[in-house]
This record gives sequence, structure tokens and C-alpha cells, in this order.
Amino acid sequence: MDAIQVVRLALSIIGERLLTVLALLLVFAMGCWSMYEPQWERLVALTVFAIFTFLVLRRDRSMKDEKVSGE
Repeated sequence: MDAIQVVRLALSIIGERLLTVLALLLVFAMGCWSMYEPQWERLVALTVFAIFTFLVLRRDRSMKDEKVSGE
């Protein structure tokens, strides 16, 4: 098994809801970090991280929906 297969197996086991909860927790933690000492760099990093995290989750969900409807 190469690394890509191991990652795919792990992601299929973890599940979509757990990834969403994990993303929420990470964004919350990064929000706390950025509000502890507010600086523009931290706020921009939080914004970019939050947007890309949820875009990746949304894209993954839409690709799964296309697979199900295409079969």
C-alpha cells in the first residue's frame, strides 16, 4: 500500500461529519489564537484558513453527491 491509498482509507473511515466537526474546532482554535493578540496577519490567516477549509469540505461533499447520482 502506498501513502495515497492509506490516506484514502483513513478519510473514508473518518467520515464526513467528523471532518466537519474537526474543521469547526480548528477554525475556533485559530480564531481564539488570532483574538488573543489581534494583528492583521493573524486575522487574514484565520480568514483564509476558514474559507479554504470549508471550501475543501464542500467540494468533497459535492463530488460524493455527483458519484452517487451518476451511478
